[in-house]
Amino acid sequence: MLPSFKDMKVPENIIEALKNMGIKTPMPVQAQAIPALYAGRDVIARAQTGTGKTLAFLVPLAQRIDVTKAYAQALIVTPTRELAQQIATEFKRLTGRESAVKVLAVTGGRDFELQKHKLENVCHVLIGTPGRLLDHIRKGNVSLGGVEYFVLDEVDEMLKQGFIDDAAELLGMTSPQRQVMLCSATLSEEVRKLGRKITVNPVLIDVNPNEATVEAIKQICIKTTDEYRDRAVAALIDRYNPYLMIVFCFSKERANALGDVLGGMGYNVDVLTGELSQAKRKTVMKKFRDAKLQILVASDIAARGLDIEGVTHVVNYDIPHDVDWYVHRIGRTGRAGNDGIAVTLYTADEVKWLRNIETKLNIRMEKQNLEGKVIARREPTAAPKKKKPAGPKRGRNAVADKRKAPKTGSNRRQTRK
Repeated sequence: MLPSFKDMKVPENIIEALKNMGIKTPMPVQAQAIPALYAGRDVIARAQTGTGKTLAFLVPLAQRIDVTKAYAQALIVTPTRELAQQIATEFKRLTGRESAVKVLAVTGGRDFELQKHKLENVCHVLIGTPGRLLDHIRKGNVSLGGVEYFVLDEVDEMLKQGFIDDAAELLGMTSPQRQVMLCSATLSEEVRKLGRKITVNPVLIDVNPNEATVEAIKQICIKTTDEYRDRAVAALIDRYNPYLMIVFCFSKERANALGDVLGGMGYNVDVLTGELSQAKRKTVMKKFRDAKLQILVASDIAARGLDIEGVTHVVNYDIPHDVDWYVHRIGRTGRAGNDGIAVTLYTADEVKWLRNIETKLNIRMEKQNLEGKVIARREPTAAPKKKKPAGPKRGRNAVADKRKAPKTGSNRRQTRK
């Protein structure tokens, strides 16, 4: 049984703020990370999106800041602008509007001079992307010398995007007495190596990704064809009438094409891809968060880190070939213990990818048709083993058998009477 927030000695004002956010009991990663961080330990945590890892490092941080000190005391580094903005919003909700703790999201795509002006004022907590943070530091707009609480979020994604050297440079500018937390969806050898390099005697937290994915999300698969995918998505929207739905596509081209089709059918839809300007992305996400937009068609850029309350349905328009991406995508729903539905469309040629996901996550998706009727799934049958042809016999018995064998074909001698 998990301890309560009160058991972990979380202050009453923070517990009340968590209740206002709809969170009454800690999730496994929070139950392990919060006491460790309170105790001053470094932490390395593997936890998929949707498992509550953001609050696992924000709850202790909320009490670490000394508002009498007018400099940056905490730094959270993320691979994407959206995730940085999201964490900043979550922290403000946790500490309340009247809090004296000042937080600033420092990311690209925002007015540099405006950020510079805000950095000249008091900023206790900085949350940002490596490139923009380094730009301000190199221009003397902010110093990290007083930072004693350092978080690297989505470390595996930072490694993929080549941001780790910049993140390491930022870490080197912080106080030698800093406390470090690394969060990653996977614990690859690269992530472990980095953890050994930048942490001291860390607490390792490993939240089972299968449990994190499966418990609150109903996972469904529907067989279709390439020609019918668009109509299949439309049929799912009609059937579910979702509060908020995200439809994931492999590429921006496929996302844009599907968005055009659904928009032409009259659905309340917009598209989120990497080619959009920061202003347009911000506008689309605000509409979706405010439920003024019902359907968001997205390329995989939106699959990581975006925490949007109220996403009831996720549809995999294209089935992911990577199990981690499947987990990240469907993790947009069923967040913080809420229920969610994830539907994966696949064709006859994509059965192998469906089985790959099920095998690696040890799950079994429910097969349905577009009307919601459950369809029995045929188990893959193993091919019958071929009998090996008997090899030539050797030894005394082989000689005897050779004498007994009838003479046939060209080896048969013709005899005359």
